Amino acid sequence: MKAILGRLSDLGLRELFRLLTSAGAEGSLEVETPAGPAEVDFRAGHVSGQLTPALVLAFATRSGTFCFRPRPVAEGKEWLPQEEFLARLESQAQATSRAAALSGMTPPASAANAAADPLAELRDSLAEVPLRGEVVQVLVISADPRPYRQLTPKWRQQGWEVTVADAPRWPEGVSPALVIVHLPVSGTLAGQGEAWLGLVAKAASQRPPAPVIWVGGLGDPLLRHQAIVAGVDFMMPAPASEVGETARWFREELGAIAQRLLTRRSSSGEGAAEAFRDFFLALHVDATPAEARASLLRFAATFFGRGVLFAIRDTGFESVGGYGFARSTPIRMSRGNSPLEDAVVERRPLRLGEVDREAVAALATALKAGDSLDDGQVFPILSARECTALFVGDRPLVTSTTADTLAAVLARSGSLLDL
Repeated sequence: MKAILGRLSDLGLRELFRLLTSAGAEGSLEVETPAGPAEVDFRAGHVSGQLTPALVLAFATRSGTFCFRPRPVAEGKEWLPQEEFLARLESQAQATSRAAALSGMTPPASAANAAADPLAELRDSLAEVPLRGEVVQVLVISADPRPYRQLTPKWRQQGWEVTVADAPRWPEGVSPALVIVHLPVSGTLAGQGEAWLGLVAKAASQRPPAPVIWVGGLGDPLLRHQAIVAGVDFMMPAPASEVGETARWFREELGAIAQRLLTRRSSSGEGAAEAFRDFFLALHVDATPAEARASLLRFAATFFGRGVLFAIRDTGFESVGGYGFARSTPIRMSRGNSPLEDAVVERRPLRLGEVDREAVAALATALKAGDSLDDGQVFPILSARECTALFVGDRPLVTSTTADTLAAVLARSGSLLDL
């Protein structure tokens, strides 16, 4: 393994610690922050290091850079389990934050006080950091573009690149960050609902998912139900016309909803998920397939209480590792189990509580789960664009949003597993 460098703004210390210990890495993590350098050693899931102001600053503010250097660690150090070290670090960071808050209410501190407050220099320097603008792609699908004539110039002024199309087709090139589906004025859409629902499903399959605002078509109960299940984030009635008070309300409401959904999407942590993935792959570039599988399962165990790794064969699915389930011998299932097959074909995570119950029950029986797998998920593991393995996780330990980090790592780990 070679030295690995990165920014703490992309991957914080807590995430770094989890990845290094899940990989069984041994070496030194060097951190550079505005408060100076810090160093922490890793070996066999344990950590050794001093809780210096620089390390506390790196943990509390995610400011600075890191470099992990794999190498033998000297003997005679004091080692702590990762979680205990992190708990002490978090406690120290909270105490520092309280001290910084108090110092912010007093007159300007002296040089001695500034040295005691490792956050002071960072706060002063933040004002000098230029913020880079980002163009947000908004796709509007509407057979009637008139309601958007006044909205489009206003949105473009705030940095949104708006594309208005008249047919439910997904655009080529850069995927939109927000999709607005404005249905034609028709109670049933004359049987054309599938095309509009397909657009919603396509938006939901993006990484991160593109939120969808569904405008109109609320008079068809079946279509409304299908749209919600497909992943629509917000539904609202269409305006009666493009002029008048109700039209103005529609534009204001749509703008507020769009801003809200885009803000949530930008803070969803996808950048952290990508950083997790890249760092995990870099850690295992020289690992054997067996080491990579074991490390992947250790990492997955921080997200699910039990799990199993399936290799995809021509004749069926064969377990090649797992934890938490009663089965100690390899598990073999014939092809055709719908939750597993759907994950292979669609190449995206599936929730077991939302698919065929008989197929989920068959999977639970094969795993000797002892109870329902309705809270479980199936994740595809890809090599290039081909799904070569699956991970089935049950008894989630974190929120679904946080589990996106695991999905990102699994989706690109196929080349490491040699299956």
